[in-house]
Amino acid sequence: MFSPGDIVVYHHHVCEVVSIREGYFEGKDYFELHALFENSLKLFVAIDDAAPPALRPTMTRKEALSLIDSIADAESIDVDALRPGANTPVLLDRHIREEYDRHLKTFAPKDLIPIMKSVRERTLRRTDSGRQITATDKKYLELAEGLLCDELSISLDMERDSVKDFLAQCVEKSETRR
Repeated sequence: MFSPGDIVVYHHHVCEVVSIREGYFEGKDYFELHALFENSLKLFVAIDDAAPPALRPTMTRKEALSLIDSIADAESIDVDALRPGANTPVLLDRHIREEYDRHLKTFAPKDLIPIMKSVRERTLRRTDSGRQITATDKKYLELAEGLLCDELSISLDMERDSVKDFLAQCVEKSETRR
């Protein structure tokens, strides 16, 4: 059970537990959560429904550093495996979006990594052939990076704007060691 002052992740929002509202709605007790990175976003979550993975504590520093260390070896989403059922670029794009969404719905930070890696790989291939990042890839990269950086900023006690550069440095170091 969480207490006021605890920092938690609800779905993908990093929040502070502000209070516990007893009998708040239909006789149920609720957590009042205030999102740390979305101005004025308040969430009310029934305590009965507040179980992992929907509501969980933020990663510890050790868990965050372990996750960062695993990025270089993490697998990307296998886009080629999605091609057999997609005989047009539009269908392939739909399958890719569905796969990205499937990873997002786990609410696990480790499942954001394959999205980020896939988008980067696809973007490199596209730019090598003179094309730009797709709107879908851009949207999901920004979403995955934002969600991961929000939580890592709390876990690593860093400014949110510094996390992305820190991640890039760590991944680069770990790739050179391989």
